[in-house]
Amino acid sequence: MILSDLFFYKILFAAEISVAEFLFTFRLKKRRMFWVRFPLCCAALAVLAAFFPTPFESPWYSFFTFFSIFALSIPILVFCYDEPVINSVFCAIAAYTLQHIAYELANLTLTLIVWGSSPLLGVYGGTSIELFAFTKVSLFYLLIYIFCYMISYAAVYFAFCKKIVKGTDLRIRSLSLLFLIGAGLLVNILLHSFIIYKKYDSVSVTVDCVYNLLCCLLLLSGQFSLLKSKELAGELDIVKRLRHEEKEQYALIKENMDIINLKCHDMRHQIREIGSGKNVPDDVIEELEKSVQLYDTAVKTGNETLDVILTEKSLRAHAEGVTLSCVADGAALNFIGDGDLYSLLGNAVDNALEAVMKIDEKEKRIISINVSRVEDFVTVCIRNSFDGNIKFDEQGMPLTSKADPNYHGYGIKSMKYIAEKYDGSLSFNVKDGMFKLNLLLPSNNE
Repeated sequence: MILSDLFFYKILFAAEISVAEFLFTFRLKKRRMFWVRFPLCCAALAVLAAFFPTPFESPWYSFFTFFSIFALSIPILVFCYDEPVINSVFCAIAAYTLQHIAYELANLTLTLIVWGSSPLLGVYGGTSIELFAFTKVSLFYLLIYIFCYMISYAAVYFAFCKKIVKGTDLRIRSLSLLFLIGAGLLVNILLHSFIIYKKYDSVSVTVDCVYNLLCCLLLLSGQFSLLKSKELAGELDIVKRLRHEEKEQYALIKENMDIINLKCHDMRHQIREIGSGKNVPDDVIEELEKSVQLYDTAVKTGNETLDVILTEKSLRAHAEGVTLSCVADGAALNFIGDGDLYSLLGNAVDNALEAVMKIDEKEKRIISINVSRVEDFVTVCIRNSFDGNIKFDEQGMPLTSKADPNYHGYGIKSMKYIAEKYDGSLSFNVKDGMFKLNLLLPSNNE
């Protein structure tokens, strides 16, 4: 009966691994005829598993048997998915961890039901629970076993599997850590095999199951933490690159503004000299002076970088029919580096301009900027009208409205990065039909 149970369980194990791997991979890029390839490969894996030789029983050979079945599933993923091999390995390790979590939960549940008897199945030499005897009792145990798997798979799917979306790059930066996690899983499974074969009492098995469950959950969390840290590191690299480009852009704009202001100053004097000759009508002279005045900045906030930002954005706002007003104590921002300030407020005003430009009525295109000191803090408040709905993520950051969010939203991340660099906070909200950015910085940065 032991061999018969083991025969059935190897097939069941192949099915469990296949389902777990599918949960982690079904959003990945599939090869042609995937829905033919994958079922046939899974059926072939089940057949190979059923007839995998088991000439003798020992914890070492049991471990080797099930590890071999798992190892055979990895080429199946490579054959069915058009992904780098490391992506398949990543998902396979996660799937094996999930399968073992479900197995330990089922093992724990059934051990508690038949307290005082041998643990799960008869496949490891136990006789108290035989899932494949196909009696009423064994079918009841089998239903509990399947239910435990359904609960485990569903929970892990919502907690981890959904994080793998189409186009996800699973090539983490530290492959050694990934394989260390895989090795930890294998050691955990091997130790469990020794516990099962020793036929310890129910207390020992219960402790072992709880320990294994916690270890596997930690391993799975660690594996996806590696993925998250790689994602964050990649975003940080992009933000730093963008900030470097913004610093260069600021230097170029400042240089151009200085040249334009100098030329405009000279032109105003030349226009007056031309007008003094009475050869040009007064209204023409006045119109020329107004045109030049538009480019001759008069913004003086006490912070040269803020002056450049406001001048640049004011010109764009004027051209687009946007009303931009500003009350700013620029000197309060003197402790912020030029590049940081340009990136921070430049992105903020650009986002506001982009939002108001979606409003058809020009008279409703309004942006207001306020910079002031409040006791030991500096506050920056930027308000703008908008049209439509604004969605926020779980951290309160506005989500991009671009068609492809994967390549947008880094301006907000750059602003948040700079705010945190100066021990400040950045928040957003919508109130009275206006979108509001709130930046709070401690003035002790000075």
